[in-house]
Order: sequence, then C-alpha cells, then structure tokens
Amino acid sequence: MGAGVKISIIIPVYNVEKYLRECLDSILNQTFRDFELICVDDGSTDKSLEILEEYKNRDNRIIILKQPHSGAASARNLGIKFAQGKYLQFLDADDWFEPQMLDELFSRAEKFNADMVVCSARKFDEEGRLLESGNPNFAVDFNIVPQDTPFCPKDFGDDMFMLFNAVPWIKLVNKNVIIDNQLEFQNLPCCNDVAFSLKLAACVNRVIAFNKELINRRYGRAGSIAKLRAERADCIIRVYMEVKRFLKERGVYNNLKKAFLYSIKKSISWEISLCNDEQYEKFLINLKTLLPDSWEIFKPALRHDYITLDYLNKYIGKKKVLLWGASLFIQKVLEDEESPNPNILGFVDRNKIRQGEFCGSYKIYPPEAINELKPDGVLMTILSGHERVYEGLKKEFNEKYPNVELLPNIFNGEV
Repeated sequence: MGAGVKISIIIPVYNVEKYLRECLDSILNQTFRDFELICVDDGSTDKSLEILEEYKNRDNRIIILKQPHSGAASARNLGIKFAQGKYLQFLDADDWFEPQMLDELFSRAEKFNADMVVCSARKFDEEGRLLESGNPNFAVDFNIVPQDTPFCPKDFGDDMFMLFNAVPWIKLVNKNVIIDNQLEFQNLPCCNDVAFSLKLAACVNRVIAFNKELINRRYGRAGSIAKLRAERADCIIRVYMEVKRFLKERGVYNNLKKAFLYSIKKSISWEISLCNDEQYEKFLINLKTLLPDSWEIFKPALRHDYITLDYLNKYIGKKKVLLWGASLFIQKVLEDEESPNPNILGFVDRNKIRQGEFCGSYKIYPPEAINELKPDGVLMTILSGHERVYEGLKKEFNEKYPNVELLPNIFNGEV
C-alpha cells in the first residue's frame, strides 16, 4: 500500500488459527477500503502464518511481518515502525468487527480533527456466544464522557485515566500522537497494553467517543494473555511505575498526580479481585518489593478480607434485599453457600445478556424489576475499579426508585 494510506491496522498474530479467518474476513469486508493491514506473526507454531499468506495472495492490502515469539507488545511495536497510515488501529486476531467500524471511526476523526476516536464493544465467550451487550459503560464511561463532542481527558480531573478502558482495540489514534510522544507497548506477560493506553490519555487533546458497538471482543479464550492476569497481578504495579516515569519525564506528573493515584488504586482493586488467596499473597510480596517506600498508600485498594459470605449475610440481616451487580467477585463469595439465603430476592444487573440467568442460586433481573419485587432495600455489590460508575449508579437509582432504600456498596468502604 505504502505512503498515503489512511489507516494502518496492526494485529499481533500468535496461534489463533481457530479464529483468524473470521477476523481477517471482517476487516477485508469493511465498507472503508483505504487501509493497510499489518499482521505481525509472533512465531506461531500452528497454521496461523499459512492462513495469513493465503489471505495476502488474495488482497495486497495485507502486509506480513515475522518475528520470533516475543509477545503482543513487541509485535505491535514492530507494526508501528512499518505503519504508513495517518491513523493507527490496534486490533486482536481472535476478535471480529462490524463492517462499518473503520468508516465510523475515520469519518469522526476527520470531521472533528481528533487525536483519538473511541467506540463501544460487545463481549463474547470463546465459542462466540454473546456475554454482554448494551452496557453503556463497557469500554467507555458514557456516564461522564460526552458523545460525538470533542473533549480533552485532562479536563476531567481525577477521572482522566478512567474515562475508557485501558485497551488499544477500541481506539483509532492519529499516528503523530504516538510518534511525537514515543509511545510504545510495554513488554510484560500481561497488561502489556495498559501503560500505552494510560500514556495516550495524557497525550491526546481532542477525543471523540460514541456509543456504537463496532467491535466483537472474545473473552476467556484458552491461551489468551488475559488468562494470566491473576497469576501475574504484579504486572499492574510495573505498568504504573512505567506511567509515572513517563509523566515525570515530561514534567506533568505533579499536575496529574491525583488522577494517577486514583487510577492505580482502582486498577489494583480490580486485579486482586481476580486472585485466589495464594495469588493475592504473592501480589502483596511483589507490591512491597517493587514499592518498598510507598506501598502503604495503596492500603485502601487492597482486598477487604471481611467481604465473605458470613459478612454478606450478617450485613443483610433480616431485610429482604436485591443485590445490584452480578459480578465475578460476588459470585465467588456465593460459591461458599450451602443453601440459598431466603432474604436475598435475587440480583439486578444492566447487562441484558445475563438477565434471566443465575448468579449462584439467585436469578438475575433487569433493574426495572425493583418495582415489581418490592425489596426492603437494594445492596450494591459493585467492585470499585471494575465498575467505576458507582456514583452515577447511585444517582440513577435515587431518581428511579426514590421509595426503595439503597444500602451502601460493600466494596466502597462505606460500611
């Protein structure tokens, strides 16, 4: 393709033969045509490289780069060096994309002269079954961020690093921002795109966000980096050490310090929620080793050991309650139940895909069911740092259900 191409799509490819054709087809069938597709084979040992070569013979927009197995971060960094596009789009080889994705992103980037354009996404499992759709806060926090109106993340104060998920695949980015700020992906076993995304938030001045689900994201795939997260929770500490170095080097750390600390505390809360006891103890050792002089400032973010099944039942007492937020963490708590608690009427959750399913022994309802089930109160069970829209939820709840008591969020230090 060469110079003059509008978008360079960069995809690391490693042993994804099961999903690669669907991914490539969804890109080559985009309504927007002026792009180059840079696929970096990261030393695949399956048929991924054969599939790439087959597709390259069909479409000259595909460029294949090869490297010994070095990880997704290294592959993306190599792709950046070869990219000729005005904009860069980083995608993953096990996902697939709506046909108008590039059109929607590019048209907004040009119309608003944006440094970055961000869209929404859906969640699917390994086999392509829909897990989550219609959540206005997955990928982008639309409780805070305006739609189709330019904004600067730094104008959002302490929330500036929390406006969108710290992932690259929802973002179309002007390449000049990446080159001028020498942004690279961090070579870590997991979370290797987080530092890049957080640095990007500190560098962009004009961002456009819009709530269209244009990316179909596959979660829980065997062999994916995300599966390592609990075992390597220390990576999140290394991420923020790198981001702090970057911000200090550019002389902006003091101005962004509160936002930085807010972000790292929320991230730590989320990472350790994935850990079992052994992994959590390992994380604590790494935290104290990596940050021997400052780790104690993160105590509020560390695991609250009182959030157990016994604690939950004592807190509920004799009230008939609904639990808001059928999260992974609360599901782990409920696994210790020998029998259902008759005072728990069920869950409410805004994820439409889960409504009608069960979390533990309890049915998941849409929020509107609060008026029908008439609980004594609703208990928020939303983990800070994962569902960072808690304040917005409280406001929404009080407006829609003024006659129902809202109990404090057990994860937010309110109890």
